[in-house]
Order: sequence, then structure tokens, then C-alpha cells
Amino acid sequence: MTSLSRRLLPSTSALAAFDAVARHESFSSAAEELSLTQGAVSRQIAALEEQLGAALFDRTSRHVLLTDAGRAYLSGISPALASIRAASLQVMSQMRGTTLNLAFLPTFGTRWLIPRIPRFVAQYPDIILNFATRIGQFDFEREGLDAAIHIGQPDWPNADCTFLMEETVAPVCSPAFLKQHAITEPNDLLRLPLFNMASRPGAWSHWFK
Repeated sequence: MTSLSRRLLPSTSALAAFDAVARHESFSSAAEELSLTQGAVSRQIAALEEQLGAALFDRTSRHVLLTDAGRAYLSGISPALASIRAASLQVMSQMRGTTLNLAFLPTFGTRWLIPRIPRFVAQYPDIILNFATRIGQFDFEREGLDAAIHIGQPDWPNADCTFLMEETVAPVCSPAFLKQHAITEPNDLLRLPLFNMASRPGAWSHWFK
């Protein structure tokens, strides 16, 4: 492979980092999805930008947004990444049996789903499980996923949705914070700093209603 060929073919790690940051508009969310540190993802993006000789993200705004070059690059590589995922899964399923590609929220996966996997594997030993953590909304066709356990509305693109359960989200604080600020009713929270979850941008407004 010539040096030019190597320059035109970035590493899959860099491409995966670019794809994740582009979808989440966040280095931290991309890092969580990829099980990497935020610094590692940032270095992958910096190396990719240096290799291509172009800035792919605008980092000056509140969110990490794609530049014109970044949007064009994402549009070009997305079909290729989807093809690679599909080809890999096809070979794996042919060699080892049926494959189930499942996405879920990170906390739900670690606290509820993963502890129950051994029982599933014992009952269905021929099914290969491939997991992916996702925070925001995603496209099933482009991601090569079969199913997802996620929060969202029934108008999810390219998917048939089945309602599982209501979600209960409640504000929490330490006993010391509660005592210090004399919180006795919901309106008391309006004068205090509130932390938001990236995956629940409307949680506070919904709770106050």
C-alpha cells in the first residue's frame, strides 16, 4: 500500500470516533458509547483531521457541530460504515449461528440487562449477542441494529415500536444539600442549581409540570 493510499484510508477507530461524535454532537457522549475516555476520542478526531487536512467539527458553540467538510465526509463514509457492519455481521452469523444486534442505554444495560444475559445465553446458546450503547436517537438501518431498548416516542425512524413501561425520573440530592438549602416543596428547587441529563433534555420541565 502506498503512502497516498494509507492517507486516504483512515483507521476504523478514527472513523468510529468521528461517526459517534457526529451523531451525539458531544465528545463525552461519544466516549461513553465507545467505552473510551473523552481524551482518547478527542485525539482520534484530531488525528483524523490532521490526516485529511480539514477541520471536521466546529468546537466554538455549545455543541460540537459538523463543519461543511465534516457533513460532506459523514455523508460519504456512512454507507461504507454500514456496509462494513453488515458484512461483518453476515460472516459472523454464518460461522457461528444467529446474531442479535441490540442497543440500549448505558445505565439500563449495566444495571438491569447485563446481569440477566447468562440466563438468556443458557436458554439460547446458538444466538450471538452484539451489544451497542446508545444515548440519543439513531437510525436502525444505518447502524445495522436489530432491536433496541430505549426511551423515545413511537415515531422512531425506520423502526416498529413496542411500549414496555413508563419511566419514573425523580430529583435527588445529598442529605447535607437538603439540610443546607431547606428544601420543603418543588418550587424551592427553582432557586438552586439543577443538573441536567444529556439523554433527558426536557426532564426538569416535565417534572415541574
